[in-house]
Amino acid sequence: MRCLVTGATGFVGSNLVRSLLAAGHEVLATGAPGSTTRYLDGLDLEVRLVDLLDPDQLPSLVKGRDWVFHVAGDTSTWNRLAGRRRRVNVDAAALLADASVTAGVSRFVHTGTVDVHGYNRDGGPLPERAGERSLCGIGYDYADTKAEGEAAVRARIADGLDVVVVYPGFMIGPYDHTLQLGRIIRQMQAGETVFAPPGTASFCDVREVAEGMVTAALRGRTGHGYNLTGHNRSYHDVFTRIAEIVGARKRPIRLPAPVLRGYGALAELASRVTNKPPEMDSGLAKYLSAPQSSDWSKARDELGYRPGDVDRAIRDAAAWYNTHMPTGR
Repeated sequence: MRCLVTGATGFVGSNLVRSLLAAGHEVLATGAPGSTTRYLDGLDLEVRLVDLLDPDQLPSLVKGRDWVFHVAGDTSTWNRLAGRRRRVNVDAAALLADASVTAGVSRFVHTGTVDVHGYNRDGGPLPERAGERSLCGIGYDYADTKAEGEAAVRARIADGLDVVVVYPGFMIGPYDHTLQLGRIIRQMQAGETVFAPPGTASFCDVREVAEGMVTAALRGRTGHGYNLTGHNRSYHDVFTRIAEIVGARKRPIRLPAPVLRGYGALAELASRVTNKPPEMDSGLAKYLSAPQSSDWSKARDELGYRPGDVDRAIRDAAAWYNTHMPTGR
């Protein structure tokens, strides 16, 4: 198949293009202008850096494409970036879906987030539906904009767009050059004290998520969503395992939810003075305190999805950081 992958220069996209190429598909990889393409070097694909908010650039991207994988997104949470987040997560998704309708794309795989499902108060695993509590409307604007972006894409099903949605969990693995988890690994390797949020998440190997996305394009049902999630564990549990695997001298310290929320509020207040994104904010603190848990049985039964082994993903991520982004570079 002739495929377009947006966000191909990022963590998930870099793994997805490799899965597509390994399966024999043709890939056009896109990223935002200014994005590094070094982690796509040497791959048999075309790379274009394109502003997805420019509707004049989209027709040439989707023309002749069988599958479109919309992976690009803004994962920031700082309230001062709310406008940018909305443009990227909502407006760009709608524009790309419109262009795909016009071009006659045969399948549109939209990358959502498991965050849009919220959580159950008792931490019970959630299938592809809303839980008892929402992560939208709590100041964690990433979830709000991803929910709206998904709704915008789904609205194009009425126009004939064949849409499948995937909901990744907390991914671990290679090509995380933005150091989403790498920062924790680096701090532990350096002997620094690391604090673990009090919540839980659904951890998975990013490479298995990428394989699940390819299978969703092949076998997913139109209009359906699939949790590409995995092992429901506390942040403290996974951070402790990271410390053991990388040989850290210190183990992580679990932060109580009130302390994390207080820190988020103070950091957010300080950012108004420094005009720099805070390490933590109020909405993110609430999110990281939630007992998120995901049921991925639908993806297992219909797509043959497996989340992979967390220990292996941690080891491979640490090895990738050491090789491609050694400390001091």
